[in-house]
Amino acid sequence: MAIVIDLQEEALKSDADILSLLRKSSLIARKLDLKDFQEWLNNELNGYRNGSNIPDYREIRGELKAWNPYHGWIPVVAPNNELETMFNTRRIPDSIPSLNSLLSEGHSQLSISIPAEMTAYFNKLTDFETVYSLMISKNSLSNIIEQVKNKILDWAITLEENGILGEELQFTTEEKNKAQSESQIVNYISNFYGEVFDSQIQQGTTNSNQKAKRNPFKSR
Repeated sequence: MAIVIDLQEEALKSDADILSLLRKSSLIARKLDLKDFQEWLNNELNGYRNGSNIPDYREIRGELKAWNPYHGWIPVVAPNNELETMFNTRRIPDSIPSLNSLLSEGHSQLSISIPAEMTAYFNKLTDFETVYSLMISKNSLSNIIEQVKNKILDWAITLEENGILGEELQFTTEEKNKAQSESQIVNYISNFYGEVFDSQIQQGTTNSNQKAKRNPFKSR
């Protein structure tokens, strides 16, 4: 069977193994010398090292909370809608294997650390030093994985539509040339990305604070 068709069939399964899909896609992309798509697959497998390259579909929404030593985690109320959106949304750089691991464990709640700059801003506003976390649901992480599966399937369909199949794991010179010359394939991931800053997922709701590399108040 052609490897591109095999990839489509695997991606259509409700219980498709996302790591298998990523590795098989990486093999195809490497054989076709599609460097941008290879880089995207590598980032999904190993995590996004550069916050500015985190795709839009990795943005999630949660509820920002502050640690109160007497009452535990309490919601933070933003003064306006713009700040409320900024406080409660993040883009997740963690690798797919890391997300899978978090989803497989029994924690009922996950939290994302807040950048040091934002923590300092809140502490100044309240005149009280504490730490903050964005509480998120597991469904938010599951959606990221499903989005990756959908993009792989759509990419495989696009390859087939352009006559690129890869019989017996081999691509002809004509198929390789098509992959390199068809803008729809070469520029496939061009609409994945937007400028963001780093966040890091943690398990549970422990009292912790981790630094981020980028300014959280820079406009996107």
